[in-house]
Amino acid sequence: MEISIQQNASTIGIVRPEFISTTLDWWPLETRAWGNSSVIHADLTHPNLIAAAKGLSPMFIRVGGSQADSAIYNMSTSTTTVGEANRFAQACDKNPQLCLTMQRWEEVLKFAQDAGASIVFTLAYIRHTKDESGQNDQQDWDSTNARQLLQYTAHSKYDTTVFGFELGNEVTHKGKIENVTRLVNAYAELRHIIDETWPSTINDKHKPKILGPASTGQSITTKLLKALGSHVDIATYHKYHGGGKEEALVKYAKSTSIIQHPNKFHGISSTSNKYMDKPEVWVGEGAMAYNSGRQNITDSFVGSFWFTNLLGAISKSVPHTVYCRQALVGGYYELISHETMKARPDYWIAHLWKRLVGTKSIGPILSPSREDSPDKYTFGCCEGPGYDTLLIHAFCAKGERSNPIFVITNIDKEESSFNLNITVGTHVTKYILTGKNGRRDSRSVVLNGNQLLTIENGQLPEIVGEDTDDMRVTLPPVSIAFVTVHGFEVDECVPPIVTAATETSHINYTTSISLEDQHQYTTSDIHDHVPFIASESAMYYSATFDEVQLLSLVQILGAMVFFAFILCLRKRLRLRQS
Repeated sequence: MEISIQQNASTIGIVRPEFISTTLDWWPLETRAWGNSSVIHADLTHPNLIAAAKGLSPMFIRVGGSQADSAIYNMSTSTTTVGEANRFAQACDKNPQLCLTMQRWEEVLKFAQDAGASIVFTLAYIRHTKDESGQNDQQDWDSTNARQLLQYTAHSKYDTTVFGFELGNEVTHKGKIENVTRLVNAYAELRHIIDETWPSTINDKHKPKILGPASTGQSITTKLLKALGSHVDIATYHKYHGGGKEEALVKYAKSTSIIQHPNKFHGISSTSNKYMDKPEVWVGEGAMAYNSGRQNITDSFVGSFWFTNLLGAISKSVPHTVYCRQALVGGYYELISHETMKARPDYWIAHLWKRLVGTKSIGPILSPSREDSPDKYTFGCCEGPGYDTLLIHAFCAKGERSNPIFVITNIDKEESSFNLNITVGTHVTKYILTGKNGRRDSRSVVLNGNQLLTIENGQLPEIVGEDTDDMRVTLPPVSIAFVTVHGFEVDECVPPIVTAATETSHINYTTSISLEDQHQYTTSDIHDHVPFIASESAMYYSATFDEVQLLSLVQILGAMVFFAFILCLRKRLRLRQS
């Protein structure tokens, strides 16, 4: 089968460089499937875990989950009273597994900084709305403990590692709270605390963002964003595609219905566009299955087909920019085994994606033999939409000046081959992943048929693609491929020319994104804290406000010197004439 992409292909979506991110959770030691993996107990000094996290950099680590609303922070600041200190210290003594101490918080922040990550922290909300009898949602949010954490963080040497804060985790799920007005007031108070704790600077460079509502389900998220849209900088919600305890998950994971397309996410996209001034959406927590996932499915290669196509789908669902995969360690969906500290198959999907795939998705993908692809931008073969066993996504390649890269999943048990029919392409680089011994239930991954991918002694493997001038790529059964095409330019993948901005604090790369709603998206709209690389090469970057000011000052001084020179010259001419 032949496929191609045109030189004038459109940009479909732009995501952050941290597009693939991950999470840490709070589950206690005795929780099945989690063990010692919680944010309190995980060994953040383990060489394999540090190496794995660096292999996903840049990324966000969202510290949250169901237990986040029960967490206590044992912090001491200059404004902490003796009574407050005693109250939270006593609460920590009663439940140390949900107690974040100053020492542990510093360890979490250091881990993130060393890994090239930024923290998004979910603050406890429900705990601090309870009355004396322990009933939820009975009083306004008591921000005392949250304020202590924020004040301590602002004075930490790792303060810039914190990207932002959420308030509560799925707080309206199963009727845990019902008073949305009280929640809105709490978000307004959180904004006040952040503004007070991080006073405004010339460009608010290090001021943490507010994210939320960290909800689940489209109807609930729509209801909350309607109320909170003006109070959050980034909309977050949680997305799972089944339950880990459901027997149907096994059949689902091995069928063509595992494929997720961009229209699955358009509902949340439309909601954010409606209720936010500058809409940006993250899946703040997500995996194939909730209830900690399922053994031999979410921790094996069979789950990687779902994960790969999900990433392709979300990258095209403007204004989605980040997907936080649950979890870095813990549960049966973990990227790194908390028992062995070895990488699961989905880790290698995320790692190769970070290395090879840029921030722009492009399309459409064309073929003379297929017109009924699942959507305008994802190419499918060969049974019809919803039944395809081969799906292909196209992106600008990372680190390549203008080349496209195809991300391909083949869930067919039969060998599938096709031609990459690129008009002026000269050669391709292939990275083809299969389960060990060709098994899709394997927890090990093989690259290009011969390299078993492992993390050993804190070292990631050297990953080298297979270069060939044969434009026919043959996929083994049940395999995933990343294929970079060389010698062919896609206009949208050519890095933009950097010019000095005069009326904005960032270089303004304006890109029209081809979606049904013709949503206009610019990197300057979503740039903050961590530089947003619009180009596919790290040598191009957004200019900071200070850089622009310095450039403007130099221009002004240059003009002043020039006019002074002219005045002196005119004065000397007059003296000579007299």
